[in-house]
Amino acid sequence: MKYLRFWILFCVVLGLDQWTKTVVVEDAEALRSNPVVVIDLLEGHKNLLEFTYITNPGAAWSMLSDYPEALTVLALTALLAILFFRNALELYKPAHQFTFGFISGGVAGNLGDRLFRKPAEVVDFIDFFLPVINYDYPVFNIADSAIFIGAFSYMIIGLIDAKKDKENKKIMDQS
Repeated sequence: MKYLRFWILFCVVLGLDQWTKTVVVEDAEALRSNPVVVIDLLEGHKNLLEFTYITNPGAAWSMLSDYPEALTVLALTALLAILFFRNALELYKPAHQFTFGFISGGVAGNLGDRLFRKPAEVVDFIDFFLPVINYDYPVFNIADSAIFIGAFSYMIIGLIDAKKDKENKKIMDQS
């Protein structure tokens, strides 16, 4: 029960990621040739948000595409490290359970693709265009989003905790 929030969020992220990828893979050919437009607020051939189908042997922005085995080992190592160092990571705190639930669920989702899909590549389908800077963001998935949300949240929590520690130290120094 101590890590209930972590395990619930881990399972929700992993389940949602794998379910959406399964739906996308079932319609892969149609999505590859004719993406589904979700939000079209732009003039021209670009859409703000659409669902498509691609696979990626690498990590974000196709980094390390030539080393998929290394990415698999890295993902397994990250998951094991989170479990092994859960006390040092303060996973007993509710906020940390949420951040690491997102991160771990996302890592497990992409790891599942690498281990169980043929080809052993991550399925990506969310295509987002940033019109302000005219940038077509790399296609991503639910797992990638969860990893980003978890990592960003952890950074914010760290900044808040550092500020509190600094204030507490200041109070202690004045005593």
